Amino acid sequence: MSIHPTPSTEQFLEVLSAKNFSGEIEVSYAQRLIAATDNSIYQLMPEAILFPKDNHDVEKVMVLLGEERFRHITLSTRGGGTGTNGQSLNQGIILDLSRHMNKILNFDPDKRVVTVQTGVVKDQLNAYLRPYGFFFAPELSTSNRATIGGMINTDASGQGSCEYGKTSQHVLEILAYRIGGEALVSRPFSQNQKDEQRLPIAESLYQALLPHKEKIHAHFPQLNRFITGYDLDHFTQDEMINLNHLLCGSEGTLGVFTEAKLNVLPIPKETALVLITYNDFIGALEDAPLLMGATPKPTSVEVIDNIVMEIAKNDFIWATTEEYFSGIDYEALKAIQLVEFNADDLPTLQEKVTDFTHYIETHPHKSRLSIRPLLGKKAVLDIYGLRKRAVGLLGAVQGNRRPIPFVEDTAVPPENLAPFIAEFRAILDQAAVKYGMFGHADAGVIHVRPALDLKLEEDRPLIRQISDKVYQLCQKYGGALWGEHGKGVRSEYAQDFFGELYPLVQSVKRTFDPYNQLNPGKIAAVADHALLKIDEVPLRADFNRQINSHYWAENAYATTLYCNGNGACFNYDLNAAMCPSYKATRERIHSPKGRAELIKEWLRQKSHNIVQPQFEQELYDSLSLCLSCKSCAGECPIKVNIPAAKSQFLNEYYQKRKRPLYEKILINAEKMVEQSAKVAGITNWITQNSLTKQLFSQIGLVDLPQLERAQYHADQHYYQQLTLDNLSCLESVKSPENAVILVPDSFFMFYDATTFNATVELLHQLGVIIFIAPYQSSGKVAHVYGALTQFKKEAEAQNELLTKLAAYGIPLVGIEPPITLTYREEYPAIGLASPNVALIQEWLATYLANRQDLPQIEEKIDLKLMSHCTEKTNATHAPKAWQEIFARFGLHLSEEKSGCCGMSGGFGHIKKNRDLSEKIYSQSWGEIIKENAPETLLATGSSCRSQVKRFDNVEIVHPIVKLNQLLSPLLQR
Repeated sequence: MSIHPTPSTEQFLEVLSAKNFSGEIEVSYAQRLIAATDNSIYQLMPEAILFPKDNHDVEKVMVLLGEERFRHITLSTRGGGTGTNGQSLNQGIILDLSRHMNKILNFDPDKRVVTVQTGVVKDQLNAYLRPYGFFFAPELSTSNRATIGGMINTDASGQGSCEYGKTSQHVLEILAYRIGGEALVSRPFSQNQKDEQRLPIAESLYQALLPHKEKIHAHFPQLNRFITGYDLDHFTQDEMINLNHLLCGSEGTLGVFTEAKLNVLPIPKETALVLITYNDFIGALEDAPLLMGATPKPTSVEVIDNIVMEIAKNDFIWATTEEYFSGIDYEALKAIQLVEFNADDLPTLQEKVTDFTHYIETHPHKSRLSIRPLLGKKAVLDIYGLRKRAVGLLGAVQGNRRPIPFVEDTAVPPENLAPFIAEFRAILDQAAVKYGMFGHADAGVIHVRPALDLKLEEDRPLIRQISDKVYQLCQKYGGALWGEHGKGVRSEYAQDFFGELYPLVQSVKRTFDPYNQLNPGKIAAVADHALLKIDEVPLRADFNRQINSHYWAENAYATTLYCNGNGACFNYDLNAAMCPSYKATRERIHSPKGRAELIKEWLRQKSHNIVQPQFEQELYDSLSLCLSCKSCAGECPIKVNIPAAKSQFLNEYYQKRKRPLYEKILINAEKMVEQSAKVAGITNWITQNSLTKQLFSQIGLVDLPQLERAQYHADQHYYQQLTLDNLSCLESVKSPENAVILVPDSFFMFYDATTFNATVELLHQLGVIIFIAPYQSSGKVAHVYGALTQFKKEAEAQNELLTKLAAYGIPLVGIEPPITLTYREEYPAIGLASPNVALIQEWLATYLANRQDLPQIEEKIDLKLMSHCTEKTNATHAPKAWQEIFARFGLHLSEEKSGCCGMSGGFGHIKKNRDLSEKIYSQSWGEIIKENAPETLLATGSSCRSQVKRFDNVEIVHPIVKLNQLLSPLLQR
């Protein structure tokens, strides 16, 4: 891959810059590398990425493209980067509209029309519309990162398409820029309208296509998901000429779309699912037409196979969905269908569900196992949350062969679906390829992902072999290879698919793009250019196979190498944990996917001793803004663990460079804090007076916390402090189940007297025998900053202590989530057989479960839990445990959805990170703090609580502190 753009591209960029292009022009190897992949199997290195700020920027780009001297320059537009067939990949220039052109411009509730820039994310739009009672209807599993522009360019649709249709059916106008810079507003118009109301380019195409109208209609398959790219069949319909039907699904081959006017629909007031289980996947598909033929008619029928369900049980999503599947026979389960109903009122909805249940009970099918109605939006959202993760979950299959997209969106008439999929499975079985399946049974679209390892020479030919057979199978059953995700690289089948109509498809392309500059090789080729071929485009695997095999083994880099570009880390939602640095910067180089791509390339270079120093520095710069919150390790469907890879990289990076002093201070703080706490007054004076604050600032540290050791209980009757010399006293404990050993961490022991005091007070009043383990460094901070020799030394010492303590049979319990979870995640990763150290709520929920003597608080108090990012994404049951504990005392505790606080241990104390830390805080936590009374908010993370104090000067407390405040008057002993 070329390190630098070509001279002609550099000239184009120089001229563009001279014309006052106001956005960013990126030509760094790192930035281009990240734009070289999407969610497909392909990798095409662009020469530059442009991030326009407005329409004027886009116009300048398109004007230049129209100049004769730049006719060889090619351009592809990019939105969410979630395409599965290389739609936005190009070896020329990438025009990324997602960074800046992501605003909602206007909404008219009366007309139900919204105007947006095309970089707006679909869920972002619906969050804006929700207070008005409307939504943009076309659904897709990547809705939290897919952009409206991407939806238009692939004519996207998904769950509910039989009811709500495709994106093109909701597009009223498109603002498109053609090569040469002309701004075209595309909208439907009547064939009888006056000349000035007609679009000349649409009129020209109409005259060219009109003689072939009947032939076009006869040739296009009559599917629920009609063919797009280009949709010649719907271009003229009902006396209307609608250019939008050619633009929608055009995959950036006809122009650059910067704005769209969309129609929106009222949100259904009530919704329900009927969950039906089957002992046979084909049987479920056979049953789907019967389900769709019911009265009342369902909104949608979705199907999931048992492979997806098994993987889901090991994903964080299971914490919110497990309750809906209780009692299911997983041994017999082979498929689940989700049948949705909507209504404007609850009685009507209940009647629909009752009538439907009666209908299917009187129309039995041999494969059905159970029928379970689920009412309420929470249940529906939870279940669809699992369904939306299906595509990502399949990528998490363990082993080198993993499900990949290339034949994943075939569409056939629903009545043909069962025999079609039966033959599809036979093709894969014959090739000895494993696979997972899920999709839209009502629309005849099943997502099939064969498991291949394209690094292997024997697997690569299967792309061609399987694709050709599946294409022929689609033809046999009256369907199409591309029913939902666009053509992309698969466009090579277009010429055969369109047959004698292909010249008409080419004429559309030629009209808009005569020199083949826009996303070349996709949908149609003009002049002497050719379409891309599925087995000639460079694959990710072509580069992955150049990485030494030992990196693919179980080590710190392994999870990053399996990143498949699903883009879950681009989630727009500021109240989602993953990924704080991306949300704050909007730069994909600071996302898990971006970092994973850079790490892959660095390992490739490293494998051949050709590491480029400048690129290595770009990787360092990217990783330096990773907060090590580990949300990616928990929320990414592939479990990409960037903090683990970052730690390993920094360990190697600093073998040949001097580590900054501020990092050395942070790394050793956990080890030195106990001694510092013995002279807390002096230590605090050193860190808090104005002169030393300036010194620390020059070193690179700001807003250092105060030690609180002097404020702790002097009276140790509440607990016994263990030392390395008195562990034998634990032998005298007669009821280990009524005792606990608190494993202190630096936050709990030395910086947070309030939480320490409350913990020992509450447990003492509950009758628990409390021991405090000797303090030792956990090594957590050393691991975060890649001081792995020191981490290993500290971890081994701590693990030895924990092992000795565990031998006494008394539960070990930690308070601070990220440090406690280090014992069960980072310790085993270096081969330590670490004993179980429970989070405080894990142990306390179990301890209280059988207590019948607990006081009840009668006062109604609404409390909200804000969990630490590492905790809620890597120990997903943890928030529920707190809810169970509070419920045991008659208290209601809800989980407040929140993003990252921006502190993450030492990250927020590093001077160069200070502004980013505040921005991350303000995007989620800051808003929540403003909207709620502080006394109602409970935060499990010490860093989080200190960040609230730092930026809002507000005190919020740990859940254990609130429990102690409320229960102390009732538990006095």
